[in-house]
Amino acid sequence: MSNSEQSIVLLQKILERGSWPVSRCGVAFRAYIQPLLDTQVITVRRAAGGRQLFVRNSEALSNFIQSEFPNAIIEQDMPSRIKGVARLRNSKTLANDTPEIVCVRSWNEEALRKDGQPCMAASATAAHGAFSFMLGSGSTYTLHGTHALVENPAAFASFERFGVNTDVVVYGQGRCSNRLLSWLDTMTDEFQLLHLPDYDPVGLSEFERLRRQLGNRVELYVPENIDVLFERYSNRELLMKGNSQSMLSTLRTTSSMSVRVIVELIDKHNAGLEQEALLV
Repeated sequence: MSNSEQSIVLLQKILERGSWPVSRCGVAFRAYIQPLLDTQVITVRRAAGGRQLFVRNSEALSNFIQSEFPNAIIEQDMPSRIKGVARLRNSKTLANDTPEIVCVRSWNEEALRKDGQPCMAASATAAHGAFSFMLGSGSTYTLHGTHALVENPAAFASFERFGVNTDVVVYGQGRCSNRLLSWLDTMTDEFQLLHLPDYDPVGLSEFERLRRQLGNRVELYVPENIDVLFERYSNRELLMKGNSQSMLSTLRTTSSMSVRVIVELIDKHNAGLEQEALLV
């Protein structure tokens, strides 16, 4: 149950009983009901056993609950985003159970299968440029062979220009979602993943995250001319984003030799390199 749902349930109990011990209210709930305290819909009084919340205006409290908690009647199998709006006016208040849309480009019909059978993703790629599917709980899609994971749409659309021999390229949409990463982790030992991120602290930290989950099944792509690319196209602004310096400090202690190579180039040029530079 979400925090919003817990707050509404507790408010309904307070409305029904007329009072509630303050000691049984969390900090978040107290902040949530502050408007009701400010308008004296609910007041705080001392009573036997300690301070208590007392309902002073039950009609106003009932209206408040209704305004916050429409609780519309909908089918139980509706996605959580729809339930969130129907019950709490907020699509993000419940844990997201909407299947993730995974976009791939394939050059091998055997590389992506569903229930053990080829999905014809290579044919779809040849005809339409890409293939997509819904990744939900209990998904029976599986990857077989060597695959690549890229961060952005330009690298995804122009992947052939990297000259990398892979069966499938997966569009990670920036940072790979926990759901997508968990799915990749279910693949067998025949599965290998080549990661092509931006060569900056954010991209390398993402590779380290993948490596913690996938172990030696994932490899960082480091082109032979990476030093030349840094010399020509590296960008110092990539080191100014968010907590890049903190991430860079952590990356200097990595056990991954490929990451260390990139970190040395970052330190040398005081700059990072976007993956699009590999396509120039």
